[in-house]
Amino acid sequence: MKNLFSLLMLLACLISFGQNTEENIPLFKTKIKAAVTINDTINLDNFKELAIIPGGHFKKELEKINYFSTIMTEAELNKEIKKAGLDPSKYNLKTREGAKNIFTDYKKFILVFQALSNTDKNIHQIIIIDPRSGEKVFEVEGRSKTNVIGISAGTKYLPQDMNNAMLNELVNYIRANSKTYR
Repeated sequence: MKNLFSLLMLLACLISFGQNTEENIPLFKTKIKAAVTINDTINLDNFKELAIIPGGHFKKELEKINYFSTIMTEAELNKEIKKAGLDPSKYNLKTREGAKNIFTDYKKFILVFQALSNTDKNIHQIIIIDPRSGEKVFEVEGRSKTNVIGISAGTKYLPQDMNNAMLNELVNYIRANSKTYR
């Protein structure tokens, strides 16, 4: 009887380890992985009300992630600040002090953007910045490719597989740093 109980417990453990959890399911289709270079732990739920994407890039992808309540470009934020009767010079997202003022006086938010690396122009990045400190809390990198044929030969582009891999790492970061994300 004791051996049967031990065997059943062992089987239950093996079955539970073999199950595929939601954390392992990628949201964006790809077979490659991107390199996460910064992965600081913060409580993202404190910032979930608003994500600001300065350049306006990849808004549709962030909407598909379905975590942030509102996603705004910098231009949309500036319009909202004027509508709220706030002084645009004091609430300038491009300055550390302005970002802090927006965070404390307007809405809690997080900065999420895509960029080219300052040191290697072949590296694309998705970066999250905590506006309170101005520090990067997350960064993932992917390498661009050069088009070798056709009219656009010689131009650089980010392959969809790599973009999707970077977005999946962003989703993984949200899953690890949020208690409310499903």
